[in-house]
Amino acid sequence: MYPEVIIHNSVSLDHAVRGFDVDLTLHYGALLALEPGAVLVGSATAKSGIEMFLDITQSESEIDRHRPEMQPDDRRPVSVFVDSRGVLKDLLHFYRNMKYTRDVIVLVAETTPEDYLDYLREREYPFIRCGRERVDLGAALRELRERFGVARVVSDSGPDLNDVLIREGIADTISLIVHPVIGGDGEKRLFDRIEDRVALKLQKAVPMERGTVHPVYTAKR
Repeated sequence: MYPEVIIHNSVSLDHAVRGFDVDLTLHYGALLALEPGAVLVGSATAKSGIEMFLDITQSESEIDRHRPEMQPDDRRPVSVFVDSRGVLKDLLHFYRNMKYTRDVIVLVAETTPEDYLDYLREREYPFIRCGRERVDLGAALRELRERFGVARVVSDSGPDLNDVLIREGIADTISLIVHPVIGGDGEKRLFDRIEDRVALKLQKAVPMERGTVHPVYTAKR
């Protein structure tokens, strides 16, 4: 059984995900209000976030090499990274140290480099291995629920991962922070690769600060 899966993103009026200033306070405030058990992120998005907002020269400490003790009353979500190619090798300690993250779990594939799997094992990062060359998201999310008890996943990632969640019928809900700007030609857009019509039902549309709007849709099966 899948956990509940919510796609969350900040977009322009024409659904560009770049080319405008994202209001991070609104974005993450709305995300945390969804009360996720896990936040799902693609490896490219995770790496670019580190490069943009953190000191990438910060080295890994000895304590970073060990999984933190889990507290039963800790309500923070786990960070789940889709990383079949080992893009986040030597970078996961940045996420392990984030105050809004309870734990780090990595989704990998059968062809994931063995040295990356050794890196995960040595540092006690739990991982789920599903799929041949790419992560089988459906199977991995089912195992995430079965092994780790995650009932709700919020995807906070770019178009590639979110498009897969839509195409494979995994996403239940779409939550968008729509900014009052048109991204224009040449900007990468959410749902660019969706070929078939997907019917949505509006749950709510909430006006927010600085002209943004927060619509939430149910993906109708």
